[in-house]
Amino acid sequence: MIRDISDRKRTEETLKQSNQQLETRVIQRTSELSQANTQLQLELSDRKRAQFALLQSEELFRNAFTFAVNGLALVGLDRHFLRVNPALCGLLGYTETELLGLTLDEVTDETDRETYRNNLNRLILGEVQSIQTERRYLHKLGYPLWVMGSTSLVRGFQGEPLYFVSQIQDINEHRIAEQVKSDFISIVSHELRTPLASIRGSLGLLAAGALDTNPESSRQMLRIAAIESDRLVRLVNDILSLDRLEARKLPLEKQQCNVADLIQQATRSLQSLAEENNIAITLIPNTIEIWADPDRIVQVLINLLSNAIKFSPPKSPITLKVQNLGGQIIFQIQDRGRGIPANKREAIFGRFQQVDSSDARQKGGTGLGLAICRAIAQQHGGQIWVESIEGEGSTFYFTLPIV
Repeated sequence: MIRDISDRKRTEETLKQSNQQLETRVIQRTSELSQANTQLQLELSDRKRAQFALLQSEELFRNAFTFAVNGLALVGLDRHFLRVNPALCGLLGYTETELLGLTLDEVTDETDRETYRNNLNRLILGEVQSIQTERRYLHKLGYPLWVMGSTSLVRGFQGEPLYFVSQIQDINEHRIAEQVKSDFISIVSHELRTPLASIRGSLGLLAAGALDTNPESSRQMLRIAAIESDRLVRLVNDILSLDRLEARKLPLEKQQCNVADLIQQATRSLQSLAEENNIAITLIPNTIEIWADPDRIVQVLINLLSNAIKFSPPKSPITLKVQNLGGQIIFQIQDRGRGIPANKREAIFGRFQQVDSSDARQKGGTGLGLAICRAIAQQHGGQIWVESIEGEGSTFYFTLPIV
């Protein structure tokens, strides 16, 4: 028997070819999936590395922002603070939460507010890339602070403005020092010119022979020149002494001293001045031993006592009293003079500061005596201050540590 199986063979062949093709496609697809999986793993690895690098970058930025010595702030286009660092909070006296609730206008001194606002607008318009200016900020307590501010603008991918980055450096002490230096030079120049002009005028008249026929006037001119020369010498010596004291370049020769001896030495030096002004000095001394430079303490006592004598009316008393306050002694010099206004009681301890500008001419002072007294007291570890009632008198106090 013969059976025709051609169709079955053709079917089997077709099936066999299909299986081969399927196997080939499975192999190809498996290879493609393997390659895709490898690529995906690479992409995931790259993404993880990028994420890790981004986290590191953010951490570095966060640390740099947080621990920066100078103040740093991110500020919105509406001038509200977006982010601030501890240095800026400490500079202005606010907490971070308080500062984030404020705007630049609220912490900028009114004098500089409009100028700073205009500079920010110039950044937005692209007129400048950054601005660096000195300006005054307002501390939380209300007083102004000089700062050096550097501000730039961060823009988006399309060039649109996003926010400002501002760096703030505290230059308040520098500006104050510059102002003090300027004032000091101005005052010293004036104080030096005054006696020099008087000396030159007096000697000029004598040299020109204008007073040859008037011996009394000539003697008067010579007296003026001598008085002004003495004043000039005192002024120069006081300036040098004060600068050395403040710079700690004038060494103190400390030794054990008896307060009563120092008081006696100071009052003996001023006895003739007191008698000339008809002033009686009452002493209430104390035999306490202190560790100090006796010459400098006597200098303080002479300065304070001579001021009391010069500014007291005739026949009025001056009292010098010493008390033990436990661990330190306090000197007390009381007069019955004209008194010191409240707004001058701290200022008079500054350089060339006097209650009345005419005192230097009328009383012969240099305006540096109290500043020198303060420097000496502070270098000894003590303090000096004044209490006063206008029209009734003043009491100067200074303290020193006991041995």
